[in-house]
Amino acid sequence: MFFIRWLLIINSIIPALILFPIKKIYLRKNKKEKYKGPVVISMNHTAFLDYVEALLAFPGRRIYVLVGAQFYAYNPVLTFLMKAMGVIKVDSVTGNMDAVNKAVEQINKGHSVLVFPEGHIETEGKLLEYKQAAALIALSAGVPIVPVFHNGRIGPGKRDLIFIGSLMYPDTYMTRDGLDSLQDRANAFTKELQERTETYRQFYLNNFLIAEGKKLKRPKYASFLYCFMRATGLPGIKLLMRSKISYGGDLARGTRYMDKGMLIISNHSWWIDPPLLYYVFHRVYCRTLAAQDVADVNKSWEFFEKTMGCVMLDRSGFDWNAMKAMITGLKNNEPFIIFPEGHMNYDDEFLEFMKGPAMLSLYSKRPVVPVYIHTSYKMFKPTLFVVGDPIEFDKEGLVTDNDSVEKANEIMRDALYALKRQAISETKPQMNSYIKKVRAQMKQNLAKISSEIEEARKNKAGGK
Repeated sequence: MFFIRWLLIINSIIPALILFPIKKIYLRKNKKEKYKGPVVISMNHTAFLDYVEALLAFPGRRIYVLVGAQFYAYNPVLTFLMKAMGVIKVDSVTGNMDAVNKAVEQINKGHSVLVFPEGHIETEGKLLEYKQAAALIALSAGVPIVPVFHNGRIGPGKRDLIFIGSLMYPDTYMTRDGLDSLQDRANAFTKELQERTETYRQFYLNNFLIAEGKKLKRPKYASFLYCFMRATGLPGIKLLMRSKISYGGDLARGTRYMDKGMLIISNHSWWIDPPLLYYVFHRVYCRTLAAQDVADVNKSWEFFEKTMGCVMLDRSGFDWNAMKAMITGLKNNEPFIIFPEGHMNYDDEFLEFMKGPAMLSLYSKRPVVPVYIHTSYKMFKPTLFVVGDPIEFDKEGLVTDNDSVEKANEIMRDALYALKRQAISETKPQMNSYIKKVRAQMKQNLAKISSEIEEARKNKAGGK
């Protein structure tokens, strides 16, 4: 069996990669959590080939899979192949604990176990009620569970998106009050496992076009010059500014793969902030909200902003045309970059947030993705981006009234402050002091730059 198993694996690697392409998206702060031992892989069940997708998603692991007894005896040839690959037979009718004991034995040998907690293939496009097998194995063996959700797009010409979540450790349920028996612990473990998997499923349905049978297409504003500027600028940002991306939540890493409309908000300290955010979200075609009065001062800058698909905002009053254009764009799955402070700011405290970003999110019902940029804006000095979890105001019960806008601004401000604290904690103290010094110098120059812009604006208005 050992020889046959490896023969099957070696001969099926290339065909599997060609016929069953996958895309792994880690929904966790750290892509590779520090756990190298055996695990229980909990995966939703969409088709017979889910086992192949799991093998591709977790290469290098010896994985045993729990299979129902009725399917185990479906075909002699298939039964032989499953035995060679490593199958644990489970009697789903009688709830045989032998399968759990055999799974624990394999885990004690250093192998991992794949479980489909639903017990059956999904047919209605939603998760079925989870069984306790995965939780019982994890509690008995003392190993964590890896929650996995995939969209089930398996086959030639398709790509299966596989969302791999954070490890769920069983010791959490061993010490929790009110969980005195193994059955109680397994119930609580299974409930939270399904809730987390359902969270990943909703994240996929709400933020990925492929869930609606669509694909991301290059929009009209993303011209050849737009793509050329972005392609040539991103490597420079990566190399010259020593860019690094960190994450402030489990779903934050997945936001960089979202292809539906989203509102990206960030602190604003210098003119280069939009290109920096283009680097972070380079998988989509982002647009930026830009000030019309600044663009009027310099024709070259105005040409650049229009080339990059910016929406021009008249800051002399409420610009309904710009607001309407952005709402329409968000509903058409266009990501927008907005700086809610409205102006550049070098202080430790954020300026008062404008109402526009909150109103856009509330009216378009698209999530807000907060990002904190921690940089000195000097070449060869490290730049840290901390990306937060998407904020969905409709889940907070907010509507489109003034109170909801104020509450949304408060939520966004708190999210950015949390990301800022994380950025400072992840950066060396000497670098933090250097960034503070450079921004103090930039603040001193801001008054001079603002006066020059104001003088140029007056000269233009006077016809000089």
